[in-house]
Amino acid sequence: MENFMTYLDETIKTLQEEEQNLISSDRKDEANFVKIKINICDICKTIYAVSAKTHDGAALKQEYIRQLTRLPENWKMSLEKAREHDNVQRIVIEETKLEMLETIKSK
Repeated sequence: MENFMTYLDETIKTLQEEEQNLISSDRKDEANFVKIKINICDICKTIYAVSAKTHDGAALKQEYIRQLTRLPENWKMSLEKAREHDNVQRIVIEETKLEMLETIKSK
């Protein structure tokens, strides 16, 4: 699973570079969405580190997936509320979180 941590570290690094490029190009709004992705990666990295302290091998993978499955419950509720109120910005934020989490989860 060390490859997984490397994947998260590399993803964070790539996203941070993308964020800086967007900021340099005066595209702050887009940079903010990249920052959301970075935060999701950081959350997933922290959850993995905590899970790795008490589990290993197949049990670690199972526990990590269980934690990731529980994580987006509030995000999904926020997404539904945003859709009810036609809050486009909030919809995009919640969708960005959920998409990034699914990308990490599938890895």
